[in-house]
Amino acid sequence: MPASRSSRRADMAAQPTCFQEADPRLALWRRAGVEGLGTFALVLAATGSGIAAARVFATLPGMILPVTAVAIAAALVGLIVALGSVSGGHYNPLITLLQWLGRERSGVCTIAYVAAQSLGGVLGGAAAAALWGGPNGSTGGLGWHGMGGELVASAGLMLVVFGCMRSGRADAGPFAVGAWLVADILATPTAAYANPAVVFGALATNGPLHLATGSAAPYLLGEALGALIAFGFIHILFPAGSAA
Repeated sequence: MPASRSSRRADMAAQPTCFQEADPRLALWRRAGVEGLGTFALVLAATGSGIAAARVFATLPGMILPVTAVAIAAALVGLIVALGSVSGGHYNPLITLLQWLGRERSGVCTIAYVAAQSLGGVLGGAAAAALWGGPNGSTGGLGWHGMGGELVASAGLMLVVFGCMRSGRADAGPFAVGAWLVADILATPTAAYANPAVVFGALATNGPLHLATGSAAPYLLGEALGALIAFGFIHILFPAGSAA
């Protein structure tokens, strides 16, 4: 027993001590990586939904702020529930810095978190601009221009689903998934099909969700690539045997 206790103390001392994570012994690069990834997704949802609202409600500018607010709130719910146990789910340098000022987070951990959050924010904004740089959404889908949107939507959805499962928050999974999809639908130019079955159904229907045959392949490819990317992230962020 004494040896076990000393081993645990050694593990805790091997890296900066952080608070509010489920397992502060988890490698700092993993925890900071979650902060960067979460901030990327949050900013993508915020800026992407703003671009979408500006296009859809060009004659009703008063709708832009409410749409963006819904997307941000929904994205935060999904991201905090799914990934928050790994890093604390800050996705905001102000939270991290105040913890440091309150002596609740080490300086090294604070620097790593803030750097990851800042980089994630820049990349999220750039990704939104790139996704919405193609043609506007229209009946029949976006063809190959829609592959990026489906990749992002599917990767985010799989991260939320498996993040809830691996972090012991499976009971909150339906709530987190629904919240994330609200943000995704508002923030991506494809309206986040993020599901091959939905793509197949869209080929057979009419109306706003209808997809032309030429859009099916790129949408399905984007979804498959997004799922594979999420699979890789899940295995990095939730390593086997971790107590996330």
